[in-house]
Amino acid sequence: MIPADASRSSLHFLRRLTPARFDDLPLLGDTGVTQLVPVQALHSMGETMFAVSLAGSLFFNVSLDAARPRIVLYLAVTMAPFLVLAPLIGPFIDRIRGGHRIVLMAALGGRALFALLLATQLKGLLFYPQAFVIMVLAKMFAVSRNSLIPVLVEDRAHLVVVNARIARMAAAAGAVAAAPAVVVLNSAGPEWVLRLGAVIYGVGALLAFRLPPPHPEQNVSPVVEQLELSGPGVRSATIAMGSLRAAIGFLIFHLGFEMKRTGEPAWMFGVLAVAMSLGGFAGTFVAHRLRRIVGEQLTLTAALATPAAVAIITALRFHRVTAVVLAFAIGLGGSVARRTFDSVVQAEAPHARRGKAFAGLEARLELGWAAGALLAVGVSAPGWAGAAALAVALGGISMARMIQHRRANLIESTATESTLALRLLETAEALAARGDRQQAVVVAMAAADVVVPAGSAVTPELANLRELGRVAATDHDEHADEALRLVHQFVADSYPSPIAEPRAS
Repeated sequence: MIPADASRSSLHFLRRLTPARFDDLPLLGDTGVTQLVPVQALHSMGETMFAVSLAGSLFFNVSLDAARPRIVLYLAVTMAPFLVLAPLIGPFIDRIRGGHRIVLMAALGGRALFALLLATQLKGLLFYPQAFVIMVLAKMFAVSRNSLIPVLVEDRAHLVVVNARIARMAAAAGAVAAAPAVVVLNSAGPEWVLRLGAVIYGVGALLAFRLPPPHPEQNVSPVVEQLELSGPGVRSATIAMGSLRAAIGFLIFHLGFEMKRTGEPAWMFGVLAVAMSLGGFAGTFVAHRLRRIVGEQLTLTAALATPAAVAIITALRFHRVTAVVLAFAIGLGGSVARRTFDSVVQAEAPHARRGKAFAGLEARLELGWAAGALLAVGVSAPGWAGAAALAVALGGISMARMIQHRRANLIESTATESTLALRLLETAEALAARGDRQQAVVVAMAAADVVVPAGSAVTPELANLRELGRVAATDHDEHADEALRLVHQFVADSYPSPIAEPRAS
């Protein structure tokens, strides 16, 4: 049975976290976002229950030699299908009638159902496919939440603050859930931890009904969408965040196996988990302040450099204290990077289809986490060696970014120019769709001029394009479509990533 004290403490926290009228709670400034907070908090509490139950069934209750193949099998069976299905999650979410609110309710309700089913299959053949479904539902929740936040926040400059505060509440909720989860694990077993998590997921699904209804989405140009997602700021942030996700996946399993190999007491695993959680909680305070001082790209560099520096000290003198400090540092860096990454994507790709965009990015980050985890599980190395490898990897990436600090500044200025060009292209497509082709050509030519560096020589391609634009803009409809197509291609060629052709008007 579930201990009464654990249940009462969890419910008491929920009551404090979810007052009767969230509309009156001046937590985030935006009513819709405020209503999202308890939903996210309950999801985080359920995630903690799920993680504790998996740790109890896959790791703590088996020997070191038996744990490695079981974890490798779990990662392979769950991650491989997910990486195949990930590109389908975003379009599926975007097509659902009722939008992201329906997806959040379905994801939480589905996790509640499958947590109950999984509680009866912890040692059966259906354990792995059911765990896979729970993971897919978790990613659907994350994608929908990240897609919904920009819709609920009117001021995009406020996105970092909102992301940080939501993450702070989620971290606090997860930490509060850890204690009753461990108590239930020790007294009743991992299956009852899952059942308690199912109850929490169910409450979260009910609270998701209170979220504001979705707004109708505007048609977005695929050219604008792909240019935004392939912009230098988003690509740079994705590489940094993916590197940290790989480092987190590696460190979780590397430290876990090292503690188990050296015979550390069970409470030491809890200390490491708490240290990483505290680092994540601290990161929610640091991200916004650091971003205001140095900007997004250098904030990501600092998020990489901090755990790299601590990993050097840990490699030189590996013991309990340094391992705990390293866990705190990687939690801090990962949290700062996550807050900054979400804000970069939400701000620099405002016209990308939300579900599709975030699902694609989440799949890349999940691939990094799985690669790091598999490396730690597959390669048996002493604690200091793993810390040294982590220091070399993160230190090398952060050093490369610091050396390219000038390029980081260029990313910021390029983002401004690309944003103007994208807005002009979007306006041109809208004008062409309304039948005003001459005006569309004029606006599109302005977009072509924006991407030409100031003071550069006029190339024959640009000269021919300007002449075609001049002809098309003077009552020559037969040249308008060709001019618009060539302008789109010219703007696309000005960026390193290939993009799609414009839609036919």
